[in-house]
Amino acid sequence: MAFWRREDRHDRRDSRVPPRLPGTPSPTSSAAQSVFTYDPLDGQPGTEPLATLRRGALLSAVDQANDAVDATHDDWYALARNAAVLGRTQYAGGDAELAVAAYDQAVRLYNDNSRAMGRGADAATGLATLVDCAGRAMLLHHRQGRRKLADSAFDVGRLFAEFLAGNGLTDPASQLLGRRAAVLQQTGQPRGGLLKPEILSLLDPQDTLREATWAVAEYLDSPGPHTLAEALRATGAEQQPWATRLADALTVNGGRKDEPWSPTQRGSHLGFLPAAAKAVSSALDGTSGTAGDGWRLTGREIHMCYSVASGRGELRFALKDHAEYWGGLLLSLGKDALRTGHTTLAADCGDWLRGVLTQAAPHTLINPWGQVLHAGSQQLPS
Repeated sequence: MAFWRREDRHDRRDSRVPPRLPGTPSPTSSAAQSVFTYDPLDGQPGTEPLATLRRGALLSAVDQANDAVDATHDDWYALARNAAVLGRTQYAGGDAELAVAAYDQAVRLYNDNSRAMGRGADAATGLATLVDCAGRAMLLHHRQGRRKLADSAFDVGRLFAEFLAGNGLTDPASQLLGRRAAVLQQTGQPRGGLLKPEILSLLDPQDTLREATWAVAEYLDSPGPHTLAEALRATGAEQQPWATRLADALTVNGGRKDEPWSPTQRGSHLGFLPAAAKAVSSALDGTSGTAGDGWRLTGREIHMCYSVASGRGELRFALKDHAEYWGGLLLSLGKDALRTGHTTLAADCGDWLRGVLTQAAPHTLINPWGQVLHAGSQQLPS
C-alpha cells in the first residue's frame, strides 16, 4: 500500500531555509541553498511556530512552540508533532541540548504509538516526522560527542525509513541516509550497508547528496556556541557568580531521558535572572564574534525563563521587580539584532519589550528606568 505519491519539489529548494543568527550560515549561502527541501511537517496543522521562525521572529517562535507543547499533553499525536516543532525552533534560537531532548521525545512518542497510527495519511506524516527527528537527534548527539546515542537514533530512524520506502514514500530514507553519510564522513567509518539494497535502489542519489550537504552546514560544521554551557564559556563570564548559578539552574544534558525537554519543564528560576539579564544587557553593546554569539544565546535563554514565569503566573505580583531587567535585556537584544541586520528579530524584541512595559505599568511610567526603556522601545521596529 502506498502512503504518499512523490511530487517534484526541487524547484522550491530554498523556500523553507530558516533565518540564521550571527555566526551561522547565511540563508543565501551556497550551503544553505543546497538544503534538501522535503519536510514532513510542511503544511501540517500545528506548525505555525515554524512560519514564525521563517520570518525571523525567534523569541516568539520558541514561545509559541513551548505553549503548544504545554497545551497538548492529553493528545500524544499532537504532543509528538509539537515536540518536533519545538526542537527546530529551540535549535534555531537557543540551547541545542533542549532541542535534541525535544527531538528524542518526539521519536519516543511516535515510536511507542506507531501501531496505533494505522496506515493512513496521519501515519505517513507521523512516521516521516519520526525519521526526520531521529536524523536531527543523531546529528546533535554526534556533535556533542554522544556516539552511542547518535547510533541508536539512526537505528530507530532506519527501521521506519525502510518501512516507509517499501510503501512508496522514499524521501525519509533519502533524508536519513544523507545525514548518516555526513556523520560517517567525519568519523571515517565505512558508508556501505546503511540501508537495505532494495531500498537504496529506490533512492535518488542527488537527494541524498543535498541532504548530506545540508547536514554538514546546518549541524555538523555550524559554528557555535550551540548550548548554554558553550555560550557561557564563550562570554568569558562563566566563573562569575551569576553565571555559575544560571548554569546550575538551566543546564540540560540532552543525552539523558529524564532531563527536561521543554523550557517549561526546565522552569523559570526567577531568583537567578535579574543579575544574569543585567550582565547580558551590559555586555552585548560592545562584544562581537564568538563572545557576542555567547551573550546572545544566553540572553535568549534568560528571556525564555521570564516568558515561562509569565505564562505560569509567577510574575503576576512580581513583574514590578523584574520589568527593569527583563525589559533591559529585550532592549539590548533588539538593538543588537538591528545592528546586525536582523530587522524581524529586532521587531520581535520590540514587541516583547512593549508588552512588558504595558503589563508593568504604572511602575514603568514613574521610574527613571521605565522612561529609558520606553524611549528605547521607540527605536525598535514593530
